[in-house]
Amino acid sequence: MICIVIVFQSTAIFPTNVPCQRRLIRDINAPNVLSHVVVKVLRCEKALSAFSTPNKTKSNYNGHDALTHVTISDGAESDDLIGMRGSQGRISGSSSFLPKSISSILQKSMKDGSRVLLTHTLSQSVNPESIGGDASLQGRESLVLIPTRETTATILTPDHPYYVREQSTRREEENQFVSQLLTLERASQLFSMTQEHSPAVMEELPSDRRCRGEMAVIAPLMDIIVDGVDASFIEGSHWKAPHKLSKFLIDCPSISTGMKAIKLNPSYRSATLILDPNSVSSEIVVNADGNAMKLLCMDVPVDDMVIDDPSVSTSNPYLGHVCGLLKALCAERTPIRWVLEQESECNWFVTNATLLQI
Repeated sequence: MICIVIVFQSTAIFPTNVPCQRRLIRDINAPNVLSHVVVKVLRCEKALSAFSTPNKTKSNYNGHDALTHVTISDGAESDDLIGMRGSQGRISGSSSFLPKSISSILQKSMKDGSRVLLTHTLSQSVNPESIGGDASLQGRESLVLIPTRETTATILTPDHPYYVREQSTRREEENQFVSQLLTLERASQLFSMTQEHSPAVMEELPSDRRCRGEMAVIAPLMDIIVDGVDASFIEGSHWKAPHKLSKFLIDCPSISTGMKAIKLNPSYRSATLILDPNSVSSEIVVNADGNAMKLLCMDVPVDDMVIDDPSVSTSNPYLGHVCGLLKALCAERTPIRWVLEQESECNWFVTNATLLQI
């Protein structure tokens, strides 16, 4: 029986009479294999819009984050990894986007480390150069998965028949792909790979603005560095007094009118995070904007973090808890799952942070 694959934008059409079964990634070793897989998402690449801020380009295409490529895994070895991308577009050599319904689930999987069931995925041969020579894909460099029209993505919950409760096993702990050491060399490699995956539709943008890579890294927080005030959270002892913490974290700008200053809305400051160098090289700059800092502060509204007068005692119910949390995170080397977006080889931005232990 001869099977014909017809590629149409981001999904492929495949005859319904071809058998599809659940497989491990290492068992997908030929093209035109239809499979269900249960995986975790380690990295994704998003197409960018032409609109950007000075510090961070916004990733939005047709109203949603458009994934062009993801790296998925179901085990600890190189044979347990494979790439997934949209089908080849109508323009020769271009990449299409993964469907919105799939993209959103894959991003959630990477954000919280959950497993996701992908159904009716089709293996396809690719040119090794077209996946950027990613060292983590050794043994899978000639194949990628693409979605078909029947493909669905589902986060596994305890009531799902494929759900397996996570166990701390030696094999899982030694999985180098769950959180790779982010060195300058690795960051440069990932940045080059992202540009390889940039779709032709974005070619009107500068080469460093076509796609943005995002990956999950597990690393303890060591310190928070904020410009404009005494820089270090730990060395500056900003955790010792509520007013010092408020001043450190919150920017309360004002405009002088010549008579009286007009106070503007306060906001969380941007900061540089110092992560454990055993996980993230000190050559990598990890940036946290105001939204990321708010996330580290347990999403406490900024207005509730402001103390205007240090001489006035406050019964602020949040500052003590936030202070204790930030101090504990830095002092206890608590593992945190960071989702980092790569701006350039050395500059990364925090898009999400999740505590792995409480």
